[in-house]
Amino acid sequence: MTKKDFLIALIITVICFTVRLYKIDNPIADQHSFRQADTAAVARNFIKEGFNPLFPQSDSFTALSETQLPNPHRYFINEFPFYNSLVALVYRLKGIDPVYARLVSIFFASLGTFFLYLIGKKLFSTKVAALAALFYAVLPFNIYYGRVIMPDPTFISLSIISFYLLLRFVDKPNFIRGILFSLAFALALLVKPYAIFLFIPFIYWVIANHGFSTFKKPMFYIAPVIAMTPLLLWRYHASLYPEGIFYSSWLLNKYDIRFTGAFFRWLIFDRMNRLIFATGGFVLFFFGLVHSMLSKKGWLMVFWLLSVLTYFTVFAAGNVQHDYYQLPIMPVGALLVSLGFFAIIDNGKNIFQKLSLGILASTLIVISLAFGWYEVRGFFNVNDWNMVEAGKRVDEITPQDALVIAPYQTNPAFLYQTNRHGWTMGYDIEKKIAEGATYYVSTSYDDEARGLEKKYTLVEKNDKYIIIKLTETKK
Repeated sequence: MTKKDFLIALIITVICFTVRLYKIDNPIADQHSFRQADTAAVARNFIKEGFNPLFPQSDSFTALSETQLPNPHRYFINEFPFYNSLVALVYRLKGIDPVYARLVSIFFASLGTFFLYLIGKKLFSTKVAALAALFYAVLPFNIYYGRVIMPDPTFISLSIISFYLLLRFVDKPNFIRGILFSLAFALALLVKPYAIFLFIPFIYWVIANHGFSTFKKPMFYIAPVIAMTPLLLWRYHASLYPEGIFYSSWLLNKYDIRFTGAFFRWLIFDRMNRLIFATGGFVLFFFGLVHSMLSKKGWLMVFWLLSVLTYFTVFAAGNVQHDYYQLPIMPVGALLVSLGFFAIIDNGKNIFQKLSLGILASTLIVISLAFGWYEVRGFFNVNDWNMVEAGKRVDEITPQDALVIAPYQTNPAFLYQTNRHGWTMGYDIEKKIAEGATYYVSTSYDDEARGLEKKYTLVEKNDKYIIIKLTETKK
């Protein structure tokens, strides 16, 4: 890497880091707080209950498995808690604060931006790399999900790093480069197993560069074995504790959504066009896709995109349900947008045409950023301050070992705010009391809350929340 390339990449990386500081002090009550709360709880419990990445624990006793197995240890054994462990390390040094968890995500998002520039530079040119990295850094959808308390920013970054190391490994398939690629890809797979779809562009690139000699080079066999082994070991370990595995079979094809009109409408029109690339970027995305079919390096982008679309198809219901499931399209999408931008300009046959086309392409970028911010700006808002305030009040007035029922439509964000263990839904209150529940808190004064208020001791009640002590009945 030249000093010029390093400086360009560094400047864009700083921009990436800076814009993600927006509302970094938000409590865990913004968009997709349910996923953020579980992730943050695992990191916090590593500090409160001892660090053991083999047995990550959430705050909730609520059953996770498809068969509703009891989960008395609160196990949350899904992806390997690499991100949570790093957050816990920072917590150990600086104290427990969600701001630090967001900073870890921002760090990885910024690191991914740096390596995305390196990919663009290696495959195409400085200008393509710079625009791709900059677009990736400032696209509103990517800004929000680059500072959430979730493993996804870390996964995307590790995927980008793996991709770059694969390019270097293919250039010179020696032991050192093979090991570096394998370790990075192993981490990506541990953080999110659907990184396995990246084998599609990886295999294409290896064969495109080495042909049949690929099968004569041992490192092309050894590297994927090294990368896959930790994931297989982790999945075996997780299978021993089914009560801690989140019910996830619905992610595949719930309601038979795959290949229906709703499937295409949600993923193409609503998510990719409206929310992620926000119209202007989506136009450039398609120009870039067409342009990519003209070269071997461009076809690598096509196969990378194919891997993402395959993932969309396999996990059809999950992708329709959750917008953050589409994050894997961001790196290749940014590269395709950049390729499309310069493909439009390069069609000009003279300076006037190039200038006109440049204005047109730039306008599409501006539209993408403006429309994208319009769609995403609400993601940063705290959705329920009453829930946050009620949780803090429970933390202030209840014993540290209190077990709390904090019903919030199974969303663990409310329970997380209490800094206690407990349950994320009401119902069967007497059963939960028998299991150790000592307090009930709610921001809804509904029939359940009124019934408990009549039977048990009222601790605090106002127009925002109600707190009830379940270990003392009224006489």
